[in-house]
Amino acid sequence: MKKKKLLYIILFCMAVIFSSCGKGKSDIRLGTGDPLGTYYAYSSRLSEMLKDDFTFQLKSTVGSYANLRLLQKGFLDAALVQSDSLYRAEKSHESAGKESSAEKRTYSAVAGLYTEALQIVVRKDSDIRTPGDLKGKRVSLGVNESGVLENALEILDSLKITEKDITPSYLSFTDSAEALKQGTIDAFFCMAGTPTAVVSELAETTEIRLLSFREQQTELLLKLYPYYFECIIPENTYKGQTEAVSTVGVRAVFVVSNSIDRSSVKKLTGEILDNSGTLNQNIVTDGSLSALDASIEVMIPFHRGAAEYLKDHGVEVEEDPSDEGGIIFVSQDDDGGAK
Repeated sequence: MKKKKLLYIILFCMAVIFSSCGKGKSDIRLGTGDPLGTYYAYSSRLSEMLKDDFTFQLKSTVGSYANLRLLQKGFLDAALVQSDSLYRAEKSHESAGKESSAEKRTYSAVAGLYTEALQIVVRKDSDIRTPGDLKGKRVSLGVNESGVLENALEILDSLKITEKDITPSYLSFTDSAEALKQGTIDAFFCMAGTPTAVVSELAETTEIRLLSFREQQTELLLKLYPYYFECIIPENTYKGQTEAVSTVGVRAVFVVSNSIDRSSVKKLTGEILDNSGTLNQNIVTDGSLSALDASIEVMIPFHRGAAEYLKDHGVEVEEDPSDEGGIIFVSQDDDGGAK
């Protein structure tokens, strides 16, 4: 009987070992965004640059809120997320009660990566001159579960424009650009690092403009929603753009599951910062990151591995106390809707 029991144990262990083959325990399922957005481009460069140490599985999603949902449910190991989306999600977790296991946040921050600039894109011959002129127009606000949809609604709210005051559509960046090209919308919102591939490609075939905020519009928006900050998109960022654009921005933040072990996250943090000059070389608002840069406008506590790396480089940040630190990028067959 003992021998039979031992045989069952051996067979079970072998089954576990062989079932893991091909999945790759070091694989990181990384939530990105629109394939023509900056999240995807940044993640592609990161994946190639760190391929000797980490294997990334890039998952195209609709954006920040989808990434947070998939992280929370365990279908992603890491994601890029807007800092303002993190702020809202954190407030939601707090209001639900930190002791609720169902609502407890299961992810934490690694580093702020770069500035995401708000881009409101119109055709060059449009009579829309500032965001306040969007009333009565056909406007794509962004797809459901994207960070930009929340940005668009807040910006319209600050201008006292509701969804009833416009003809709204809820399209991805790619579909929005095509709709503007075809003339079926008048404007679309895009929150991304600049230049954004989808806007660059549109500018090659269609004469476009980016809307600038007036000073009083920016001041009111920042008063209502303090997680935004002023941002300038330099002239010539896009074809035909002859003037700098005054807009607002947020931070793109690298976020990981709390289940990932401390040493892996510490190494990942170092790799991201050490290679930040190359990773950000095509983003006109940003360059190489210092440890201090990586800690600014992040909005949630840091994974202990990231906090340890930043502390080693002279920057103290709030640590997330709940990371388990026992699982090393475990893969799952079910991707929860990421693709």
